[in-house]
Amino acid sequence: MTKQEVLDKATKLMVDARDIMSGSDITTEKRSAVDKMLNDAEALRADARRMEAVEVTFDSTRSIPRGTPGEAVAATDNRSHDERNAAANKAIRSYLRGDRFEARDLTVAADGVLIPTGVVDAKIALKSPGNVYDLVQKLKTATGEPVKLPLINDTTNTFVLNSSNIATTDPSISSVTISIDDLRMNPILIDNSLIQDSAFDLVSYVADATVQRYGWAMGTYITQGDGTNIQGLNAITSNVTTGANSAITYTDFVSLFAALEPAYQTGAVFTMNNSTLANQVMNIKDSQGRPIFLPYMDGGNSGFAGTIFGYPVKINQYLSNFGAGNICVQFGNFQQGYTLREVVPSVDAAYAGAQMVGGIPVVLRRLGERYAELNKTGFVAFARVGGALTDAGTHPLWNLVGHA
Repeated sequence: MTKQEVLDKATKLMVDARDIMSGSDITTEKRSAVDKMLNDAEALRADARRMEAVEVTFDSTRSIPRGTPGEAVAATDNRSHDERNAAANKAIRSYLRGDRFEARDLTVAADGVLIPTGVVDAKIALKSPGNVYDLVQKLKTATGEPVKLPLINDTTNTFVLNSSNIATTDPSISSVTISIDDLRMNPILIDNSLIQDSAFDLVSYVADATVQRYGWAMGTYITQGDGTNIQGLNAITSNVTTGANSAITYTDFVSLFAALEPAYQTGAVFTMNNSTLANQVMNIKDSQGRPIFLPYMDGGNSGFAGTIFGYPVKINQYLSNFGAGNICVQFGNFQQGYTLREVVPSVDAAYAGAQMVGGIPVVLRRLGERYAELNKTGFVAFARVGGALTDAGTHPLWNLVGHA
């Protein structure tokens, strides 16, 4: 494969990744696929740099006799001595940056500044945001004023005999108000020399880090709340308590399944953290010795764990571990039971010089002038989010709580 073919293949991966992230429905599976495409593209670009280094190094040194470096050249090489030296230096630099250069972790020094050194093919620490952000209903608005979401319960009313006394049977109507919290990511400072010298695209890394931080933040706030205008799933009061505080049993899951109104079972899922799944649920068997949890065969690619009673099991790392009084498992239809409100920013009007990142309602601003005297560039991100439980009365979501 030629160098150009390698570059063309890398370009195609980048275009495909851009097309995926430009869509309106960005799921966990799509993010994982895009991450793999970006890693593959970077590996291909590194291969192209190595190919170029080998070609230039070979061209600049093949005619130099052993013992007389830089003095004798082939008759076909018409370059000057300085041109040959420049070509050799370029080849060595390209080779070192593409393969052999020391790649330090992107750690933050005590003063909050990234260590200025050449960085290539960095290995980034990973952390799962879980699946809860993809499960809940998302309400996107253009402005941030409080919004009322009506809750209507007509389930107690039915038809009666015509001979019955006439009585009003209006549905019960209530509402929840979803207000907005302004969220900010603390600025990231990067040396301009590091941005200039690094073969690794640090600016793109900052954008990717912004998307990841938003995922972690939303997973935490949707589950635990933020204390103001983002209500957490831990505020659900429809509970099933385990029979013991030592372990979750098959009967506990049967009780949780039975508690959910059948109208919500379409689209229902189980959620729990990885510790509860591994240490409790995977050990549960029915009376015939069959495991209650059936893993997905493609779990490593899909990001979904498996099924219980035929319902998907998805990971929410921000739920508590199993323990006395802890909410360790939730079951139900999260689209019906929770609404996350996100204000889609008007970048041109409110955030001049900012950019949207990763298909999420977050703006990333580049602060060039503020830290100019330090020869550094800052990056800061903003979002406006609110959230509320939406239980109209028949409990679309249930908790499994450890016995006290």
